[in-house]
Amino acid sequence: MSSAQRDSRSDDEDMSAKLAALDQPAEVVGAAGEWLASRLRDDGFVWARSLAKLERRVGVRREQIHLQRSKWNRTGQLVEFGVVLNVRDGALRKWRRANPDLTSCAEENDDWVCGHPLGALTATRGWAQVDLTVPASRGDQLDAFVGLLRAVALPWFDASRDPERIAVEVPDVTVSLYVVDLAEWLVCKGNQEQAVRLVERWLAKDPGRQPDFETGRALGHEGERPDIFMSQWVTVGWSSAVLGLV
Repeated sequence: MSSAQRDSRSDDEDMSAKLAALDQPAEVVGAAGEWLASRLRDDGFVWARSLAKLERRVGVRREQIHLQRSKWNRTGQLVEFGVVLNVRDGALRKWRRANPDLTSCAEENDDWVCGHPLGALTATRGWAQVDLTVPASRGDQLDAFVGLLRAVALPWFDASRDPERIAVEVPDVTVSLYVVDLAEWLVCKGNQEQAVRLVERWLAKDPGRQPDFETGRALGHEGERPDIFMSQWVTVGWSSAVLGLV
């Protein structure tokens, strides 16, 4: 065994002992974040304890894994957390501020690209809770969870970062919720063609969206905006019109 391997094994043992010794749920989840960061360090993620998130920065883009403690956590009874994935991009913020007539995004959230619970991407569509109640099994639970992150979360981040892959590879649940944000991101990156493909995919998923979409398109061509009472589908049509897409 090499010196580096011995050091790594020693670090693992120290972290396992620390995890097993903690009682307070907030402390356990904080230590779990450190554990996950040690496993995902080579992938570029670091742990921000005060914000309870793992974050990877790629230029002005931020890919975040938020650990959300359960409100039912109780010392000695239950310790678990859920996970929410977020993508934010400073380049999109800059584009939106420079082009306020082309976006419906609120300024306080104008770096937003997409995000939702990790469980929305899993086969069970559950919340993907990680149960750390039993001290002796915490390391095993987190190792299994790292496997889930590598299988589901990291590919999701990768697909949402590549303009050539978004229209095809980003899951339906993400496109359904954030087709406008993703289309704006593609336009700000100069990928109009991929933005068109994305909106066409969104329309093809549910023909029932077409009437509201056309209402939004008409508003866009008339120089008007959807009001707050109109559906998201109207907003997609408006966005498509002002961005020059479908």
